[in-house]
Amino acid sequence: MEPMMILACLGMSLAGAVIAAAASLIPGLHIYNVIAITMTILFAVEHFFSGLDPMLMTSFLIGLVVGFSFLFTITSQYFQPCDDSYRYVMLPHEKFLFEGRAHEAVVLGSIGSLVAIFAIGVIFPFFGQYAAVIRGLVRPHLYWIIGAVIVFLLMTEWPKDPGTGPTPLKRMLDGWGSILMGYFCFGMAGLLGIFIFHRTIIPVESSFQSLMPVFVGLFAIPSQLLTLLATVGVPRQHVAKSVELTGEDVIRGGASGILAGMVSAFTPSLTPGPAMLLSGHATVTGGDRQFIIGGGSGRVMYYVGTLLFFFMPGVFLRRGGAAINISLFFTPETWAQFLTIAGLIVLVGAIAFVGSLGYSRLATAIVARVPYKWLSLGGMAIMIALVGWVTSWQGLVIMLVSTCIGMIPNLWHTRRINLLAVLLVPMFLNMWGHGADVARWLGFL
Repeated sequence: MEPMMILACLGMSLAGAVIAAAASLIPGLHIYNVIAITMTILFAVEHFFSGLDPMLMTSFLIGLVVGFSFLFTITSQYFQPCDDSYRYVMLPHEKFLFEGRAHEAVVLGSIGSLVAIFAIGVIFPFFGQYAAVIRGLVRPHLYWIIGAVIVFLLMTEWPKDPGTGPTPLKRMLDGWGSILMGYFCFGMAGLLGIFIFHRTIIPVESSFQSLMPVFVGLFAIPSQLLTLLATVGVPRQHVAKSVELTGEDVIRGGASGILAGMVSAFTPSLTPGPAMLLSGHATVTGGDRQFIIGGGSGRVMYYVGTLLFFFMPGVFLRRGGAAINISLFFTPETWAQFLTIAGLIVLVGAIAFVGSLGYSRLATAIVARVPYKWLSLGGMAIMIALVGWVTSWQGLVIMLVSTCIGMIPNLWHTRRINLLAVLLVPMFLNMWGHGADVARWLGFL
């Protein structure tokens, strides 16, 4: 590839990262929603880009994904404080926020992201032949692997009540209440997933974004609603010049994230949440710092590493919204293209790492001047408008149903990870070969 073309690709990647930085200011907005909006706009004015080299638009989307994977959780961390009356478990980055150390949590997460970028740049170019072999070995067994993940998620649900009821029966009912509601949440999300996979009501022209209202409803809107109901205040944040960190934290946290991302890449419907739960056990990860580092590493490995597999000769793994949208106008063919994309990822990732430190300071300044409830209200309004614009009123109906299901974990102190049954259950049934039978039995076909 010519040097001028490489520089043009780098410029487009940086432009995508800038767009990602702007979009990341909306808490709860997902990267694939941003890609969907971008692709909708591009298809509307495609005559302006008809003579453009597909590699340039591909580079733009690469920068969008890399920038978003570094930045999109920062504003959620600052703008959506945890209210313990609705949330049973306070995650480490939330504890850091209430200790005035949110910037430290951002630095730790960015270090994990940088570890993943380093692994992608150094390991992936030598991983091609092995990745193809692994994919071939795993493919026939995916249905029972996903089934085992489902069993693991259900088995690890635990009672949240402190056990202070006046009678044994009351204590038993209190203990089983959250567990059973967790199973109910899993079942409802699974039913919604089967419906969406087999009989969605989304208009045909928007069918490529049939999951957009589902995920906005299950995860984004409930988080925004709980933020509006929250009564806690965000304390003054201290921007530290250094963080307490050991090599073991980086290695264990980074390893858990890389493993989670790799498992997610080869296992359809397995997102970073359950994958991190599995990899945390496998790597014996412990402590707040390792958890945050692992989260940053896992996000980048899942979003960016999985996308890079699409460009890897012999693999061409088309998984995730980014790869699916890129495949609409670009088909990778050579190792030169793969190495160019890998180089862009490393360069943009290094720039995004530095940018994340300034982005954290920006979020600190915003939350100190603007009430976080106004930020959440504005973000929720934008997401509802986007769902209506991309998927019409049918998408708003699905979003409303999904929101009702998404509120269950918060109101009954169960785990939000159960909501991922919306992907796991239909994917398991389809790969097992009985998805259509179950959908027909349920009346969805």
